[in-house]
Amino acid sequence: MKTRKNRKTKSRRHFVNSLKKLYPSCKHDSVSKNYEGHKVTYGEMEYNGIELLYKHITKKYNQNINSFIDVGSGRGKLCMFMAAQPKIRKVIGIELVKERHDDAETLKFNLDPVYADKVTLLNSDIFKINLKEFDLSNVFVWFSNLCFDQNVTDDIFKKLIVELPSGSIICCSKPHTLPELQLLDSIQVPMSWNSSSNVNIYKL
Repeated sequence: MKTRKNRKTKSRRHFVNSLKKLYPSCKHDSVSKNYEGHKVTYGEMEYNGIELLYKHITKKYNQNINSFIDVGSGRGKLCMFMAAQPKIRKVIGIELVKERHDDAETLKFNLDPVYADKVTLLNSDIFKINLKEFDLSNVFVWFSNLCFDQNVTDDIFKKLIVELPSGSIICCSKPHTLPELQLLDSIQVPMSWNSSSNVNIYKL
């Protein structure tokens, strides 16, 4: 007889396999390099990259992570992948570019709602969103900020410091310059533009 745990494991595996079939690799686009005054050059963390980063964080820093935020969530693949993780209850994807957001909504629509419905996709500038309204705890944040101006990176960190609970884990490519946070760690993970790209890990 199949146990409930085995059924859930099979269901998660099927969800992830369906996700990878629908979205096997990064889809680059022709959106202008500047979009509403923002730089929106596109690239993505690979599936094995987010898995490696998530396992590293939960093992070394916070085993109770139950929420994931992707700032610049693009076509939504990382949000959907994280929704399949057993301990994740809420996923928020924030994407400025409507074309990418629409693709993410389509991806969500075509996946099993048991997991996909954990995901909230927002077509917005992060500075127009109040993250406190989502009642989050034990948060893991990813934002790919290689193309961000340093002041934008710092402003995003300032917002996260104010609006996320203490203990939240924040990961990004380019470090901030604020004195409030200390770098915990950095690891190399695969991205669409590089098989080994540096990720900085901070804790609020």
